[in-house]
Amino acid sequence: MSEAILKAQNLAKTFSTGFIKKRTTIALSNVSFTIPKGKIFALVGESGSGKTTTAKLILRLEKPDLGKIMLFDKDIYSYGKEYAKHVCAIFQDPRSSLNPRMNVFEIVSEPLKIQGISLSKTELKELVIKSLLASGLDESFLSKKPTSLSGGQSQRVAIARALILNPSLLIADEPTASLDASHRAMIIETFKAINSQGTSIFLITHDLKSALKIANLVGIMFMGHLVELGPIEDVFKQPLHPYTIELLSSALQKRTQENLQEEPSKPSSQGCVFFHRCKQRQSHCQEGVREVSLNGRRVLCNLY
Repeated sequence: MSEAILKAQNLAKTFSTGFIKKRTTIALSNVSFTIPKGKIFALVGESGSGKTTTAKLILRLEKPDLGKIMLFDKDIYSYGKEYAKHVCAIFQDPRSSLNPRMNVFEIVSEPLKIQGISLSKTELKELVIKSLLASGLDESFLSKKPTSLSGGQSQRVAIARALILNPSLLIADEPTASLDASHRAMIIETFKAINSQGTSIFLITHDLKSALKIANLVGIMFMGHLVELGPIEDVFKQPLHPYTIELLSSALQKRTQENLQEEPSKPSSQGCVFFHRCKQRQSHCQEGVREVSLNGRRVLCNLY
């Protein structure tokens, strides 16, 4: 097993909504996984499954209620602002993440200013161009504004901005969701090239084809639970959890976060979260569910 760059251990997160009648939503429940150094780990699941919440915890945008996250075997909250040098993010909508008043040079170099990294004008320009080239662009884009860029070009600028600090881990939250098929393919190839240089990637996606093309490992999320985990080729060729089977069979309909919250919750605090949709459920699944390890795989299911 490769050296771990990041370990998530027993993460739990809930959110409360409503002013008069409080409602608690379980975003994550006992989620654990490891991202090996130099690998691409994909987190897959339908909308509202807890993928983005997981990313927010890793980025320290939210704190877990329980559990911890370790980067290089150190709790992520033991780092100061230098944490942003190690872990950088790329988000779903590139246009909303780029300041329209800044040109590409200013956008890409901004993280260096935030981190207080001082370089000469020549060194700074060379580093910005290097990041642009790594993202699939060139120096002809330096003076352009986001409004003049296509969706794919905007996402590449966002990637260049994330790469400028030479991070150890790149978090990509649905990075191709707003792009057409041709641009999606190009961005995926860019991530593969970045990974080949040693950068680990945490990819959040509902695009199963993209995940299969790029990832080494995959975690399958459902309603805040990590129901299956393992090498992506093994999981995709022989899915174990009933939800993974449903997901890969393309029988799953798209659902919004609101739809998911309206679905019946699991029968008890210990019961299977997939009970209400599982075609193979048994009565004892209402009372408890076990996690099983099988040949390098983890599955949260009583069938095994």
